Parts: sequence; C-alpha cells; structure tokens
Amino acid sequence: MYLKDRPTHRRRKGSPLPILLIGLAALLAVGYIATQQYDLLRNPFETPTPAPSPTRSTLSILDEAAVLREQGKVSEAADVLAEVAEREPDNDEVWRDMARLLVFASRYGEAVSAARTAVEINGDDARNQAALASALDWNGDYDESYSLAQLAVEMDPALPEAHATLAEVLADLGSWRQAVQEAEAALELEPRNFDAIRVLGYSYEVQGKYTEALAYYEQAAALEPNLPFIYLIMGRNYRALENFEEAIAMFRRGLTGAPDDPWLRFELGKTLFQTGDQELGLRELRKAVELKPDMPDAYQQLGVGLYLRRSYEEAIENMTKAIDLGNESAINFYIIGRSYLNIEEVDCDSAVPWLQRALLADRDMIPADDAETSILECGGELPKAP
Repeated sequence: MYLKDRPTHRRRKGSPLPILLIGLAALLAVGYIATQQYDLLRNPFETPTPAPSPTRSTLSILDEAAVLREQGKVSEAADVLAEVAEREPDNDEVWRDMARLLVFASRYGEAVSAARTAVEINGDDARNQAALASALDWNGDYDESYSLAQLAVEMDPALPEAHATLAEVLADLGSWRQAVQEAEAALELEPRNFDAIRVLGYSYEVQGKYTEALAYYEQAAALEPNLPFIYLIMGRNYRALENFEEAIAMFRRGLTGAPDDPWLRFELGKTLFQTGDQELGLRELRKAVELKPDMPDAYQQLGVGLYLRRSYEEAIENMTKAIDLGNESAINFYIIGRSYLNIEEVDCDSAVPWLQRALLADRDMIPADDAETSILECGGELPKAP
C-alpha cells in the first residue's frame, strides 16, 4: 500500500529542561515558605524594618517658607527657615531673611539673634548690618541700632533698606525731619519698597499726623496684603483718630493670619475695652499675656480693666507683674493702693506705701487728691517731694 511506502516522521524525543525548571521553582518556593515559617516561629511579633523616608530637599523647605510668607504666616515661615539654617549654618542670607520675618512676628529677641548671626557670617554686607539695626530698633536697643543703621548707609548708599532702617531709628529717637528725609531717600531708590513706604508713614505717625501716616500704610498694605504686621500699625492709627470700629477691624484682620500674635491681641483687647466691651477686652488681654508673659503694658492694661470690674485682688496681681517687668507707672502704684482699700478686708498698711509711691512718681497722672485723702484716712503721712 502507498501508506506503507511513505516515509514516516519520527516524533522528537522531549527535552527534560522544562521539567527541571518546574522542579527547581517548586523547591525554591518550598524553601521560601519554610524560611518565613522559621522566622515567624523564631519571633512571631517582629515587623519588617520600614524603608527610610526620603530627606526633604533644601529647595522644598524654602518653597514652603515662601508659601507661608505669602499667606502672612510669618512666624511659621521663620520656623521653617530655621530648618534651612540648620542645614546651611553659614548662609547669611537665610539668617537675614529669618530675622526680618521674626521682626514681623513680634519675636524681637530672636530676630536680634538671627541678624547677629548673619553679621558674624558676613559683616561686609550692608544688608546684614541693616537687618541687625532693624531688629535692635524693634527690640528697643536704639543706640546700637542707630550706629549700625548709619554704618549700613555708609557701606552701601544705594541700598534702600539701609535708608529705611535709619529713618525708622531716627523716628524712634525723635528726629522726625531727618526720618522723613531718609525714608524719602529710600523711596527714590526703590519707589515700591515696602519698608520705605511703611517707615515714611511711621515718620508721620510719631508726629501725631495719623491721617498722613495711614495714607502711606495703606500703600504698604497694598504691596503686602497678607502681612498681619501692617494691620497692627494701621489699627493703632485708626484708634488714635478715635475710629474704633475701623481699628478693631484692622486688628481682627491681622489676627486671621497671625492668631498667636500677642501684640495684635493686646491692641485688640485695649481697643475693645475703650469701646466699653470689657468682657471681650479682658479675654483678649488675658490671651496676650498668655502668649507673651513678659508684656508689662499688657499686664498694666489688664490690671486697669480688672480694677474697673472690681476684681481687686486680680488687679493687684497683674499690676505687680507689670511693675516687676519694668512698667513703674504712677497709675500702677495708685491702682494697687486703691485696690488694697477696696478689698473686703481693708488693708491700710499695704495701701499707704503704694499711694505714697504713686504721688512721688507722678501726681499729675493720678487722682492726687483722692490718694492724699486715702493716706490721711489710713493714718499715714503725705510724702514730701524730694
């Protein structure tokens, strides 16, 4: 038959490799399972070591600080910049920027420290000298601030920040005309410089020209609309003009960006109290001293408020704190003395020395006739003028 004569196709013999691979995979799987079971038996509560989280880049941190700054969260932005300063301790620009933010956040002592570091790193940069002068000025160190501000102008006469800083120091020292001249010089160098515009406003504020000052502060606020600091200043000027409603609005606007700013709380509390809202005023003043326990003016205002609400023991406590912190105003002495006479158990022995001290400090600041009458009724002697 034809089939018989056709050549047949022999089937190829199968290769053993696939079988070997399957077997090897099975052995490996069994080995892996056995290993895992052994590990679990050895320590059933052991958890795998987590992979290390990636380290943030310096650029990422700087971006975060910039976003916070734009949002008006200057205190938080300063704290973020501190992280960069830890990584780059020799970067004077970071320390200088941090100092500026700390000033805006009312953290003046820290601002001085940061600015000094910038100067130590690079004292040849007039911007660093100006930053330190500004921080010192806000911290109340006027003599050193004035010297450094002059130095900054000498080092770089074309630096607007140097002229603006010198103007602010001059305004604080009472040299108003020179302050205006320096602020105007800063504006000529950079017409849209925030500090130059703000300081020109301040130069008018210290002269009692609040309307003129507000015109410049409004320009500054247009450049930095999210900066709480500018609303603190504007609120004070509106209050000086007895526009209490606008003053309160400014302080509250500032607090939206900086709810933990003690100076905004203090000024708001003081203004609320002036408008007759004593309860809210006291709440804000208490918050201010809670945030900043070394605020003598806040303790004084709180003491006055508590005295008017007949909380005499608390008034004594807060006025004493104000005095301990350096506010030795005659009104503080008077209120302490009167409070001792108004408490349930009248304490003449404690009251008389305070009333005597008030008369010696400034009799024109207090109800002198009442103080003298109270002293005599307690059997005390009127103080003799030195």
